[in-house]
Amino acid sequence: MAPTPQQAVKDAIKTAGSERELKFRDSIHLPFHQVGMSENLPAIYLCEADVPEYRDSDWGTSKPEWVGSKVELLSMDEIIGDTKKVAFLIEASRFKADGTLLQTFNAIFTVANKNGDWRLISRNPFNVKKA
Repeated sequence: MAPTPQQAVKDAIKTAGSERELKFRDSIHLPFHQVGMSENLPAIYLCEADVPEYRDSDWGTSKPEWVGSKVELLSMDEIIGDTKKVAFLIEASRFKADGTLLQTFNAIFTVANKNGDWRLISRNPFNVKKA
């Protein structure tokens, strides 16, 4: 449960790698939308039963180079928002399990407040650059 929009973004970043500090399922509000999902996952999650517990649960087959990876948040700028929804432009890096850089990317993360709990509702990565 994130008390602020900024913490919701930080929580979402923690679920983007293989650290498993937080469950992916516990860091989003449904419906959740993501641009660029792999073919075996939906772009929009409507039902909690469809949401994987952890994002890396299928990487062994869908993205083997991402297994064991960690994502580091480099910057986060609020671009628009109100008391119920805030969008952030983020910059982040993904590191391989051995600590070498795999990629850098930007994204727009949108978080929403439902009953005082801020969580991610949309993730739109772009400007992905392989190392």
